[in-house]
Amino acid sequence: MRIPPSLAVVSSFLLANVVLAQLPDNLIGITRNTPILDQRNHNGCAPLPFCTPFGFPAAVGVPYAGGTGWDPIRNGAVVSNGQVIAEIDPNTCAYICPPFPAPTVSPNALVTGLEVVESLNEIWMLDSFGALTRMTYGCPPVPFAVCNTGLPLTVTNATGGLAVDEKNGFVFYSYSNWTTGASTIHIAPMANPCLTVQVVVPLPCFGSVPLRGITGLAVDASRQILYMTDGFQSIGWSYLVTGAPLNFGPQTCCFLPPSIPGDQWIGLAVRTGRESSTGTACANGSCPSCPMLHTLRNSPNLGNAAFTLGLDGVPLSSFAICGIGVGPCLTASPTVPPFCGPILVQSPLIVTLGPVFTAAGAGCTGVANFGLGLPMNPIFAGLVLSSQCVAFCAGTGNSLSNCISFELQTN
Repeated sequence: MRIPPSLAVVSSFLLANVVLAQLPDNLIGITRNTPILDQRNHNGCAPLPFCTPFGFPAAVGVPYAGGTGWDPIRNGAVVSNGQVIAEIDPNTCAYICPPFPAPTVSPNALVTGLEVVESLNEIWMLDSFGALTRMTYGCPPVPFAVCNTGLPLTVTNATGGLAVDEKNGFVFYSYSNWTTGASTIHIAPMANPCLTVQVVVPLPCFGSVPLRGITGLAVDASRQILYMTDGFQSIGWSYLVTGAPLNFGPQTCCFLPPSIPGDQWIGLAVRTGRESSTGTACANGSCPSCPMLHTLRNSPNLGNAAFTLGLDGVPLSSFAICGIGVGPCLTASPTVPPFCGPILVQSPLIVTLGPVFTAAGAGCTGVANFGLGLPMNPIFAGLVLSSQCVAFCAGTGNSLSNCISFELQTN
């Protein structure tokens, strides 16, 4: 993606205004007893829609088993009950990748944390023996490297969560006493992910609710927030990257239980915020009046080389292009001929994608995909972009799509 470096200076301003630009990210995780893919808005402490994956097994009977990671490439949640791993579409609860046995270092080890590291095209897995296994991205993923965190399984203690800050290059894993609830967060560099360089101790929120053993970790690297759950509550812990060690600041707390009463979360991930839409499709001239809809096919995460924008309901026998600008979509703009409606994408455009040609024929069943691989370049974290597409039909007609706004993110 060729974004001029000078544009990075606007990213901090746009990040502060991202609420106006797109839907927010949220927390997502699998639960223990009645496995559901549960979601919550941590900042608003509000439940979000959940779904029940058919046939996914309940977790084994220890508190630390299980994990969740967000896959921005396939827009799915990678989940584990401790013994199997699967990937689930949170919109339909269908399996993107059906359950398969977790490739732990020992048949007696259990999965305690999962993370998708899209910038490396890998999936990372932490287990109860303290082993961190790196796997190639795939279905199923294939292990290729293992290191030991030095956090062993004991009568009382075990690991419980894993998160990776790909923007700043840090790995977080939790280690808890499952009898007392005392927990520590261990921090390592991505370049040597089992070498602990810092240990921090999370505190109970306001001292009013006890903190149990940590069952899941997640990170919003753009905003530099480490999220934790003890199965019942979620805690957001802000941190400042000034090298090593990291400087941790205030915690925010949500005392919302899982959507199934009496259950608990056994994994945690940040689900990337989706695009927001402005305007509607229009057509003129030789183009039929098609319900052309512009969306994102997957998540706009830095390091997602497969990031794709989509266009559905496109006139057949046409060619489509999309323009991308810096900043959220405009809410109003004059119609300038020859276009059928207002141009709502920010100008000047920084990149144009296409042309993509639809199949020959008549009607509105055309589909177009526009690849825009995103580099893992930290200066673009939080940058808000807008995109709008136009299809040109034979003759003098054109069809204009809605405009979408989205933020380049890391999680």
